[in-house]
Amino acid sequence: DCGSLRVAPLRRRPMSRFISAYYILNTAVILTYPLFSLWARHEYASAVTMLDGWEKQTLTTLGAMALAKFIRKVNIDSFVSDMFMFTKSGILLLSWMMDQRIFSWYCVAYAMLFLYVRRPEYKGPSRIEWLNPATLKRLVLEPDDTDKNVAWLVEFYASWSPPCVSLEPTFADLSCKYTTADLKFAKFDLMRWPKTGEEYGINVAGTSKQLPTLILFEKGKEAVRVPHVYKDGRIARARLRRSDLIAAFALDSRRKKSLIKATFSKGD
Repeated sequence: DCGSLRVAPLRRRPMSRFISAYYILNTAVILTYPLFSLWARHEYASAVTMLDGWEKQTLTTLGAMALAKFIRKVNIDSFVSDMFMFTKSGILLLSWMMDQRIFSWYCVAYAMLFLYVRRPEYKGPSRIEWLNPATLKRLVLEPDDTDKNVAWLVEFYASWSPPCVSLEPTFADLSCKYTTADLKFAKFDLMRWPKTGEEYGINVAGTSKQLPTLILFEKGKEAVRVPHVYKDGRIARARLRRSDLIAAFALDSRRKKSLIKATFSKGD
């Protein structure tokens, strides 16, 4: 609960997204593997030892990748999505070695999931404003005298981008905790208004390393950007964990200063 705030149009418990079609169907497809493995052991009894070796090697690799991803996770959403991808890749490799009919079944199943089952958007509480080119200019870039001291942390995103979808719960949570009279959070859809992305040098191609891009604006000017773009055009690795964003945009100190300012204002 964010208190007095603007929330997403559809209100529901944030964790309910994990019982959506995306998570249920991906889990169901993965859980079909033990059935195919049992069938293969019966069909190719002479190759059971070899299959055991493949499965142990795959399981060990998945365990190591899971540990590495969990340590560096942006949030639980990104971790689960990554593990779906790694596990399905491992199953695809095992099924190719096992039987090409099983491999074909998984290829079709994965294609159907990719085409028709989208990862759900975060619908929990937030204090995020949704901007278009007009409101970006009026509120952020050319604020009037009453709002000129308000800083804006704007996420430039694309709905098809997995890193953008992964960041949603983290950005919403930050907006709940750190929105003050002096700092506001907003999102800008680059798919609807790509020219604005071009103006800020944000590449929206499928291989882009700039999605999402978060920019802190102060008095209408860019102050901090994640991921950072160097003068030679190189793009720094995006660090999008909650703690990384708090540090990059000095959110704790900004919140503290705003609370102190508000306390003195009440005293006056």
